[in-house]
Amino acid sequence: MLSNLSLGQYIPANSLIHEIDPRSKIIATLMLTLAVFQAVLPLQQAVLLFLLALMIWQSKVNLKIYLSALKPFVWIILMTMFILTCFTPGNNRMEIFYLNITIEGLEAAASLGIRFIILLGLARLLTVTTSPVAMSDAFESLLKPIRRLGFPVHELAMIMNLSLRFMPLFFEEAERIRKAQLCRGANYQEGSLKQRLKKLRSIILPVFRNSLQRADELAVAMESRGYQGGRGRSQMNVLVLRGRDYCYAFIMVIVSLAIMLY
Repeated sequence: MLSNLSLGQYIPANSLIHEIDPRSKIIATLMLTLAVFQAVLPLQQAVLLFLLALMIWQSKVNLKIYLSALKPFVWIILMTMFILTCFTPGNNRMEIFYLNITIEGLEAAASLGIRFIILLGLARLLTVTTSPVAMSDAFESLLKPIRRLGFPVHELAMIMNLSLRFMPLFFEEAERIRKAQLCRGANYQEGSLKQRLKKLRSIILPVFRNSLQRADELAVAMESRGYQGGRGRSQMNVLVLRGRDYCYAFIMVIVSLAIMLY
């Protein structure tokens, strides 16, 4: 079951992180993300890793679900780390399998890998513990001040909400088509890289066509129900900030600023 979970899918659970106001979680995630980009020292990265591990533990969601977020990016992370290891200049050099590797390159690669893991973990934590509706409502509430400038806040929140809702369906559709092609004798592991990329068209084209069809059906359904954008619309569940929400956001902002200014 865990292997079938898609990226961006909300996992309901009875935890403190789930009950935090989504606006506080978004602000905390943005601040921690900025801190990750500034965290170049091992101590800074250790603090962020500990904080992320603590929040994952408090979310009461299986660790395998968080690890599944790393799977699509493993090769990108490893390739980037390999390039940094081999091509970062430095004084302390050593040769491994005819590759000139520097200590500075190993340190840079390890630092980048840890920061990648933290960023993906923060993004996964936000989507796992926050429903798409709550997240779009939170973004709309946070961006409300710029509505007076003519910025389409509600429409942007609606697009984000639809994207988060259809992302799991997109991956499920791609997996269903891939299995159907395998049953028909397709083999995506044979041939050169160019040949395998051509074979992927049998998955990409049907997924793209079905996505366009689903988007057209959704547009017709919204028009038939008289959707007119954000004019005169209200929320069924009004977001209310409580004491723990302020505390959560305040602690994360202070920790992030301390890391960035360290």
